[in-house]
Amino acid sequence: MSRQGVDEEEEDREPVIKPGVHVTLKVRNTDGHTVYRTMRRTEQLQSLMDFYYASVPAVQRGTGRFLYDGDRLRGWQTPAELQMEDGDEVDFFTELLGGGGTSALPKAERSMASPLASDLRFVTLKVVDQEQRLVRRTIRMNAQLQIVMDACYDEAGDVVRGTGSFWFENVRLRGERTPASFKLRDGDAIDFFETQIGGGIPA
Repeated sequence: MSRQGVDEEEEDREPVIKPGVHVTLKVRNTDGHTVYRTMRRTEQLQSLMDFYYASVPAVQRGTGRFLYDGDRLRGWQTPAELQMEDGDEVDFFTELLGGGGTSALPKAERSMASPLASDLRFVTLKVVDQEQRLVRRTIRMNAQLQIVMDACYDEAGDVVRGTGSFWFENVRLRGERTPASFKLRDGDAIDFFETQIGGGIPA
């Protein structure tokens, strides 16, 4: 066999990350710690969960939940099934609340648990500014809305922090308040207005 043939054979054996076959996902916890993993689109998400627990030893395995677009992920699901794209973010929350949680139930019972119980724990909110830019953030129902506001400023980049106001159904939101205090539900849209634009803020 010629040297050229050997080189071609060795090149064929090199691992290649193909955009259509692989996807890079990131898992972010409430402290802002982020873990990245590249996996096959047909691979079960349990491998991503296991990798996260291995990368963050301070978190006990099985003590949290992984959310994508507000929905809880299951280990047997795949990125292909959920149509996940490169760079998509998965939110991780440690199970800190006692009583009323459904994580200790068998899978069959968890799927039949009251949706109200989960609504009281997490909510995915979206913020839309006047340029129709969209920011999504999943937080606990008892967490301060300042988390969502800070995420909006971080994503916008060109807006000075604290120079705008956040509104939901003509009610101005305050950072120290919580989604529960405003009875916000999953998928609710919050409007963001820059204060320097006159006449654009609801009365």
